[in-house]
Amino acid sequence: MKRVKNLFPILISDDNIKQAIRDVNKSHRRTRKGLNRTVIWIEATLEERVRELRNIVIKGFKPSRPKVTRRYDHNAKKIRTITEPKLWPDQYIHHMLVQALMPVMMRGMDYWCCGSIKGRGLKRGQTGIRKWLKNDPKHTKYCAELDIHHFYESILPSIIESRFRSLINDERVMKLIKISIQDGVMIGAFHSQWFANVLLQPLDHYIREVLHVPHYLRYMDNLTLFHSNKRMLHKVVRAISDYLNGICLRLKPNWQVYKVSSRPVSALGYRYQGTRFMLRKPVLLRLKRKYRSLHSRIRNNLVLTSKMASGMLSRLSLLTITTTRELKNRYLKLKFIRLLKAIIKGGISYEDFKRHH
Repeated sequence: MKRVKNLFPILISDDNIKQAIRDVNKSHRRTRKGLNRTVIWIEATLEERVRELRNIVIKGFKPSRPKVTRRYDHNAKKIRTITEPKLWPDQYIHHMLVQALMPVMMRGMDYWCCGSIKGRGLKRGQTGIRKWLKNDPKHTKYCAELDIHHFYESILPSIIESRFRSLINDERVMKLIKISIQDGVMIGAFHSQWFANVLLQPLDHYIREVLHVPHYLRYMDNLTLFHSNKRMLHKVVRAISDYLNGICLRLKPNWQVYKVSSRPVSALGYRYQGTRFMLRKPVLLRLKRKYRSLHSRIRNNLVLTSKMASGMLSRLSLLTITTTRELKNRYLKLKFIRLLKAIIKGGISYEDFKRHH
C-alpha cells in the first residue's frame, strides 16, 4: 500500500482546526457545575484560538500531565485506569490529528471492525452476528470468543509508530503521533482507540484472507469467530496467538471454543441463540436491581434525580431490541418511562408526577 504524503498542511488547516474545536466543545459544553468556562472562552475568541492551536503544533506540541482516575467496570468486572488528557490544548490537538489521519486509517479498515468508529457501534456487530446465525448455520456451527490481555496497557508506542510509518510519509505528522503516545496508548484519550484499531488492522486481514475464517467480528480487543470445523477453529486461535505475540500482545488464557447449539453466543453485551436475542445475565441482573431500587424510592415519595432517571432509561433501552417478550412486558411500562423522562427535564417526586399526569 502506497504511503500518504503531505498530511501536515491538512492537519493545521483552518477547516480541520475548527472542526476539532466543534467536536470537542460539543461533548464538553457542560460540567457538573454548569457551562464549561473553557468552552465558552474558546468560542468567544475562536479565530485567536485557531491561530494559537496552529502555532502550538508548528512550534512543537508538549502534552500536559493528564488526569488519572480509577473506575470499576461492571461489564468487565475489573478496575480500569482512565487517563483524561487536559482539555486545552491537548484534546483539541488529538482531534486535529485523528481527523487528518482518518482517511488513511479507514482505508484498510475491515467492515466488521466495530467500536470507537462513527457508524460502527454495537448495533452493526449485533446485526452481523444475528444474520450469520440465522442465514448460515453451516459455517456458524462453532464459535470462538477471544480477548487480548491488558490490551491498551500492553501496546508499545514503538509498535504504533512502526505501523504508522508503513501508512504515511510525513515526518511532522509522525513526530506529533510519537509525542501523543510517548506515555503509552491511554484509555480515555480520543486518539488511543483509533490507534489501537489501526494496530489490529493487519490482524483482521490475516484472519479473513489467510486463515479463511467464514465469519469474524472484532469489537476493539474482543474477537468473535465462527467456523464449521472445531479443529480448524482451534488452529485459528493458535495462529492468532502467535501473531499477537509478534507485536508484543497476548490472548487472555480464558478463551473459549464451543458448539453454538450447546450454549448461546455471548458478545457485545447480548446472548445469541438461533433467532433468540437476549441480554447477558449480569446486565439483566443490574437492570432488575436498578428497577427495584427506583420503585422503592417512588413508593416512599423520594425525589429521583436526573442522573438516576437517565441511567434507568439507558438500561431499559438495552431491553427494547431483544426478543424476550416476557421481560419487555414486565419492565417496559409506558407510565414508568414517562415518569423517567419527566424527571430528566426537572427533578420531581412521584406525587408531583401523578398530579400533572
